[in-house]
Amino acid sequence: MLLDIIIPQYNEDEAKIKRVLDSILNQRNVDFNLINVMIVNDCSDVILKDEFLVLYSKLNICYIKNEKNTGPGLARQFGIDHTDLPYIMFLDADDELFNQNVLEYIISYLQKYEPKYLVTSIVIEKLLDDKIVRVVAKGKDTFPWMHGKVFKRSFLKENNLRFSPNVRHLEDSYFTTCVLGALGFQNISYLDMISYAWLLNKESLTRKKSTHNYMVDTFYDYFNCPMYVYEYLCNINSNMRFPYFIQSSLAIYTVLNSNLFDFEDCIDLKNEYLANLKERVLKKKNIFMMAKKETLERLYSEQIALLKNRNDLKKIYKTLTDFMSEMLNIRA
Repeated sequence: MLLDIIIPQYNEDEAKIKRVLDSILNQRNVDFNLINVMIVNDCSDVILKDEFLVLYSKLNICYIKNEKNTGPGLARQFGIDHTDLPYIMFLDADDELFNQNVLEYIISYLQKYEPKYLVTSIVIEKLLDDKIVRVVAKGKDTFPWMHGKVFKRSFLKENNLRFSPNVRHLEDSYFTTCVLGALGFQNISYLDMISYAWLLNKESLTRKKSTHNYMVDTFYDYFNCPMYVYEYLCNINSNMRFPYFIQSSLAIYTVLNSNLFDFEDCIDLKNEYLANLKERVLKKKNIFMMAKKETLERLYSEQIALLKNRNDLKKIYKTLTDFMSEMLNIRA
């Protein structure tokens, strides 16, 4: 056996989860003895019945319930800890495999090349002018999402790569960034195919909540996640740790001075975090001092461009010179 497919389930009933299971069952030219499907019920009241699951017996389904609701990250980790095949792939309960040939190509690649980390392209459904459209995200553009990726179990174990209990909302960003820190960008394996369809689900947590509620609820995860990543990178002595600290600090500083958190009940949170960020950066002042000014400028300009493109930000109030003088207490 080769591949564990782990599917977290929370409140998706049989009618909803049928789509993702059908997309696996309908795969062509696949020896289903090579795969196991693990469905992790994340302490949901919606229980999949045996009569339903038996329809998918060909998939070697194991249905297991988490005793408390932990969120998708730790639900995936629960699945990892209760499976044992060489490779791990994640599917969300409200998504599906892109077509009927996905597993044929993925399994063939795994058997031939034995990659530590395999990345494919995905399609993302979006709502545009009240119409659902599909946009392709190429493999290199899918970070930090979990979708369309396969992980070698031994690699995860050797590098103590686990989902963080401290990061509930940005669990995929934490995990995939730590994977990159342990592996290195040059060692990623890419398979030029679309494997995953990220379907539009208006009932999902991020889509149901208003922008205000979502940003307030995820505030600390949004800004603390990079610090947890940095701690992991330091623990494994990754050569990515110093560049990551610089880049993430600039990114956080930029976002805090953008309009993303322009809500009255976020003002105190923003000021508190800016103070904490300044203290952390000053403690790591030597890291910035070692970096060339042009490197900082490039990182900063790239981050600004990315944020403007993705979030349609208002004017960014702090420039790189402000950052260098205010945060590092040195002359730019």
